[in-house]
Amino acid sequence: MTGQDTIESAGRVLDIIEALKTEQSLGVTELAERVGMPKSTVHVHLSTLKSRGYVVQDQNKAYRLSLRFLDIGMKVRERQEMYQEVAPKLNEIANETDEKAWWIVEENGKAVFMAKSKGDRAIQTNARIGLHIELYRLAAGVAILANLPAARRAEILDTYTYPLPSGHERDELEAKLATVRDEGVAYGTDSFLEGVTGIGVPLLDNTGTVHGAISISGPNNRLEDDRNKRQWTDLLRGISGELQVNFSHL
Repeated sequence: MTGQDTIESAGRVLDIIEALKTEQSLGVTELAERVGMPKSTVHVHLSTLKSRGYVVQDQNKAYRLSLRFLDIGMKVRERQEMYQEVAPKLNEIANETDEKAWWIVEENGKAVFMAKSKGDRAIQTNARIGLHIELYRLAAGVAILANLPAARRAEILDTYTYPLPSGHERDELEAKLATVRDEGVAYGTDSFLEGVTGIGVPLLDNTGTVHGAISISGPNNRLEDDRNKRQWTDLLRGISGELQVNFSHL
């Protein structure tokens, strides 16, 4: 097998995994149609994945991803050096605000939901641990993007199509990022989900390195209330300050 064949084979396996990620389960025929491969090829790859414990079959013989991926994901998250520092603070934020608190990081130009804590009045949304979306769609993502090194920020901005769905052009987004960088906080209303507001604050160490952002999300009427907005912004800033000291001495 040539190097190119190896690359193509690995690509086909990843296509199968990505297809299975979007569905509860799929039969070989459905999966072959979804990924555009012969059934025989799909069956070979599924057999390998099953033998290694990465897929399982249900009672109808359809295939789904196994919980092995959950184990891998948890290991990856726990090996993030900052996780043990951030997770308890999310609980503190959720308990204080009764809303949902998040830790978001940037990877490959996307915002990744790393950890959360739910307060007593936290709303249900389609956000989940591991979700990857564009940074500009989240208050926490904007807080991250604003504080990345200029070259990295420009690289990510180059990947967007303008105007954005919000109608903003690149120069408007860059002006917003400059304001967020100066003020140390980002606000987002209806940018991720209609009716939801987010408040995001970057997590930095003493060198200015970005370690993601922490945020609160909740219904517009609660988070846009002036008193709550000021109170929760101060809370996030205070906790980010604590984490900055901790990060700088890890």
